[in-house]
Amino acid sequence: MLKITRETPSREFDAVIVGTGPCGGFAAKELTERGMTVLVLDAGPMPVPARDFARHEYPWQQPSRGLAFERRRPARPSDRVPLMWQQHPDHPFTTDPGKPFTWIRSRVVGGRSLHWSRASHRFSDYDFKAASRDGYGEDWPVAYADIAPYYDHVEEHIGVSGYTEGYPQLPDGKFLPGMPYNCAELIMRNTALRMGLPATHRRLAQLTRPHKGRAACHYCGACTNGCDVGAMFNSLVSTLPPAESTGRMVLRPDSVVRAVLMGKDGKARGVSYIDRNTKLDYEARAKFVIVAASTLESTRILLNSASGGLGNSSGVLGHYLMDQIAGASVTGFLPQLRGAAPRNDDGKSAGAFIANFRNLKDKHPKFIRGYCMSMNGGQTASPGFALAMPGYGASLKERIRNHYPAWARIYMSAGEMLPRFENRCEIDTNRKDAWGVPVLRISVTHGDNDRAIWQDGSEKMKEIFTEAGGEITSVGKQLNPPGGLIHEVGGCRMGNNPKTSVLDPFCRMHDIKNVYVFGGGAFPTTGSYHPTLTMMALTVRGCERLVREA
Repeated sequence: MLKITRETPSREFDAVIVGTGPCGGFAAKELTERGMTVLVLDAGPMPVPARDFARHEYPWQQPSRGLAFERRRPARPSDRVPLMWQQHPDHPFTTDPGKPFTWIRSRVVGGRSLHWSRASHRFSDYDFKAASRDGYGEDWPVAYADIAPYYDHVEEHIGVSGYTEGYPQLPDGKFLPGMPYNCAELIMRNTALRMGLPATHRRLAQLTRPHKGRAACHYCGACTNGCDVGAMFNSLVSTLPPAESTGRMVLRPDSVVRAVLMGKDGKARGVSYIDRNTKLDYEARAKFVIVAASTLESTRILLNSASGGLGNSSGVLGHYLMDQIAGASVTGFLPQLRGAAPRNDDGKSAGAFIANFRNLKDKHPKFIRGYCMSMNGGQTASPGFALAMPGYGASLKERIRNHYPAWARIYMSAGEMLPRFENRCEIDTNRKDAWGVPVLRISVTHGDNDRAIWQDGSEKMKEIFTEAGGEITSVGKQLNPPGGLIHEVGGCRMGNNPKTSVLDPFCRMHDIKNVYVFGGGAFPTTGSYHPTLTMMALTVRGCERLVREA
């Protein structure tokens, strides 16, 4: 159990870190291990993994009685950790009419690292330098060669299971042994390979053997409810404990950061925060300020820190907000698996994976950039497909049992959304949260290229499923509203030019040299893969630079 303080630290620290998610946790670890003192603030309470995580219950025993997307319903007092994975009335945001956006937050120590999908894929120069190939937007100010050593560093610490494949668009990493494929995944993967598609297992920050004092996964399948044994990477078990062991970290939960505070010398001098429970105001002083509170919350803090936004001489703070494309899917049954013996197919909560294959050499006529797909199936904890089956009584039950091991699905797990200036977030001066802090108004829509990617993915999934001999029962009907994939990035983009970006290539503000912003906000593009591994690699790289400066 991590030590926390309820006191108000009065001394000046080398750095104050806002947030304890993937990036905040890594920043704490990297800086303390390099000799710096840090104060870490988080807006939420401290969870207790053994008590709060991994509900080892049958679906009918859960508060939602097994209904899907439990995380998106309003929080209820009966929930063990009511601020985790929720849309909570204390933390509102607004949207423009006709522009829906989904913002799922976890206001607890550890943040969304406690229940993420664990997908850990490296970007390549097909992602970092996409603009050089198709002429749209701007390249990242870093190349794969710049980030590769930090990918190594992160993977070696958190533990990523996977298979070495040699795909240039999906660089291999420092892998633990890969997880085995189940029957449905093996059928789908072999089909994809036969069609010339780059298929492998999903690369996961989930341990297949003991690693750095953490236990291996025992395949309970409860990953999205938090891991009570620490087999999947999260800040509570992987980064905050080594930071604490140095004796140079002070962790204060229930600290709602309002703004970055500036000194007369033009540098940040700390942050202003509010105690979540008492609602009293405090200040924390530090030589460096690290904002790592997630893409949108970090941008909100910066926008609330000064008129027009802190460090916003470029005018792009809050702009170029993106989420990756989702909603394309194909579901059905693989006849060759009907009537098979019952199996614990969803225990590893993973699946097979198809890396991006579009616009690498040949240009697609309808869109630029690309997407990746995930494939899973088999006997899950609850046969959700049964709700759509006609019939009643013993014959219906027999059909459900017969189809149970044969269920399968392909879905778009990340499609690249193009950056557009008009997609933005800004402060809504007419609305405040429970602590009196102005909230965000978010205005994001999909463009024609995004819709074309969604359509192409839908058609390709039908081809794969049919080629595998599958029987399609449903197809995703629409592109999900932005935010639903929970891969939001941008809003505080990095770049070499201070006139068109907020951060430099090390995630330091161009305008304020002692403020760093770690997380998805720094991304100039979404890339074709899950963003979290890249966020953490950029954090380690930025911390190395910060220490050199200090």
